[in-house]
Amino acid sequence: MAKPETDNAEALMSAYLDEELDAEGKSKLEAMLASSPEAQKELSGLQNMLRLVKGLPEEQAPPDFYEKVAKKIRRRRWLRGEYLIALSLPFQIINVLVILAVAVVYMMLHLDDDVAGRKLERDPTVQQAKQPEAAKAPAP
Repeated sequence: MAKPETDNAEALMSAYLDEELDAEGKSKLEAMLASSPEAQKELSGLQNMLRLVKGLPEEQAPPDFYEKVAKKIRRRRWLRGEYLIALSLPFQIINVLVILAVAVVYMMLHLDDDVAGRKLERDPTVQQAKQPEAAKAPAP
């Protein structure tokens, strides 16, 4: 990651070359250039490069240039996996739902199983209600 001073210097130089600096920005750039030979070298190199680029002849792009570029960008995004996340999301949701369904069915099937020698009851108050009825029933 670049240092904040470097980012600021690059932004100032870029704005200077694009003729977008205000008076305050120009004074900051001049102060930086006065104190840093590296900044002077960098600005000089950027100015030379800009002169060379401006000196190049203009070329006409082929009619299908933009379509080809857009197609390549889409293909690279696909290969990098940006679209794979969107495709895999429904499968992830289905997996979670299947796991939950299996867990619920398992719990329902094993609700009455013995646990440490005790039989689990669905509602313990039902067992208490059955006991007095059994006591009231006449013995044969």
